[in-house]
Amino acid sequence: MSISKPSGSKIKRKIADEHRIFQVKWELEYFCCEIKDKIICLICNNTINVPKLYNIKRHYEQHKSKYNNYEGLMREEKLKELKLGVKKQQSMFSKVLQESEAAVHASYVLSELIAKHSKPFTDGDFIKECLMKAGEIVCPGNVKAFQSISLSRNTVAERVTDLAANLSDQIKAKSSSFESFSIACDESTDISGKAQLAVFLRSCDKNFNIFEELLELIPMPGTTTGEDIFTCVFGLLQKYNLPLAKLNSVATDGAPSMTGKNKGFVALLRKKLSEIHGSNIHHMHCIIHQEVLCTKVINMENVLSYIKKVINFIRSRGLNQRQFTAFLSELDSEYSGLSYYTEVRWLSCSKILKQFWDLKEEICQFLKTKNQDIFSFA
Repeated sequence: MSISKPSGSKIKRKIADEHRIFQVKWELEYFCCEIKDKIICLICNNTINVPKLYNIKRHYEQHKSKYNNYEGLMREEKLKELKLGVKKQQSMFSKVLQESEAAVHASYVLSELIAKHSKPFTDGDFIKECLMKAGEIVCPGNVKAFQSISLSRNTVAERVTDLAANLSDQIKAKSSSFESFSIACDESTDISGKAQLAVFLRSCDKNFNIFEELLELIPMPGTTTGEDIFTCVFGLLQKYNLPLAKLNSVATDGAPSMTGKNKGFVALLRKKLSEIHGSNIHHMHCIIHQEVLCTKVINMENVLSYIKKVINFIRSRGLNQRQFTAFLSELDSEYSGLSYYTEVRWLSCSKILKQFWDLKEEICQFLKTKNQDIFSFA
């Protein structure tokens, strides 16, 4: 026994019955086509919202008087012409979009180079001017492409900020795969008198891939005690999801705020590790600072004092400097002059010694022209 449906119920029609599936024959009949699941009128480029035959017919009524005259082959040719026009329009829009994306990409790449080479952000305008001049000579037809690259000071600053944020996100994403990591910390004062704490990260994953990166440069406007440094570093590790349990070692210089027995940064870090995980870390003194101490112990003053006197004789007098530079130029020397030795920049010591040794014959000849005995500086 079958159950009859109530007389008041409505039978739902299928989508196919409502003609909501676009049919190819409508292209020729009503000059429309389907593009990305949307019905587009090829005549006015408007979108027909509901893909029903009734809606398409009603929309075509607006253009019926003009386009009903096309029949047979003429109608087919007109359809091809309208389709081609839509394709050209779409390709033009996509080309503009590609050029815009390329200009933004170039802006990011150039901003990254400016930041890497520690150039002022205002150099972006100069770089753009150079690109424009080069474009006018090399490819005059594509000068507008260079003109669309934004390299103003504010734009470069925003690009660098975006790149820094992206690097931070990458580190956060990779931090979960680190099996072990170590950090190096150094607190120093910049040229503006502000204390800056640099924290470097070196880590290793389960596949023994080594990852090294400057984690962050933290400004310290107040005091720079061991507790202040510990607070900054501990907060930084939490920010990048780096658990203390995986911290293996830390490298610092020999400053009291770093190596203090009770309130130094390393002591506080070890205390925190002991409280949380009951573990300890290795502490290493920065190798560069150890080399500084070695240079103090070696005491090369007997050599450097002689070299400094000779260099000062040549460099401190403008005439001697110009004549010595011209003398080296005549001899086709690889050097254009002598560099000053500065004790603060102790890494330049080896460079000065090598430069002096390579130019020892030229220096002797030049001093003879000045009636100076090479041994008189000893």
